[in-house]
Amino acid sequence: MPRRELLIIDHFENELAVIKYGRHTFTLLRSLLPRAAKEGDVIKLAVVLDAQASAQRKKEARSVAGVEFEE
Repeated sequence: MPRRELLIIDHFENELAVIKYGRHTFTLLRSLLPRAAKEGDVIKLAVVLDAQASAQRKKEARSVAGVEFEE
């Protein structure tokens, strides 16, 4: 079974939360986290594709550029 790295709130810098993920560090807007989130808390992230929003963006880009995109 693959090892699951934890996403840990390392600290806050103004409106950013600094997140540690194994040997990697990245930031998220603090406003995206629950208000009760604090340094040392472990968080979960879910990333999903929004097919409807993607299709709408492609449609808008086509109309502006007058170009057909490959589907």
